[in-house]
Amino acid sequence: MIQLVAVAAVGAVGLYAYSSFRKHMDAINAEESRKAAAAAAKTPKSAGDLEHDPETGRYRLKK
Repeated sequence: MIQLVAVAAVGAVGLYAYSSFRKHMDAINAEESRKAAAAAAKTPKSAGDLEHDPETGRYRLKK
């Protein structure tokens, strides 16, 4: 009978540890998702195509 109680206690501790681990990993994944979304929002958008000006040798936006 004592073995059954010990196995049940070990199982309960294991389930608690697993659920705590999942909560922690979900929080880490949510934080990484927020950081990725913030980084994507900060990336510069394309202003358009460029054309080469042969007189000055510089590039400028196409009109």
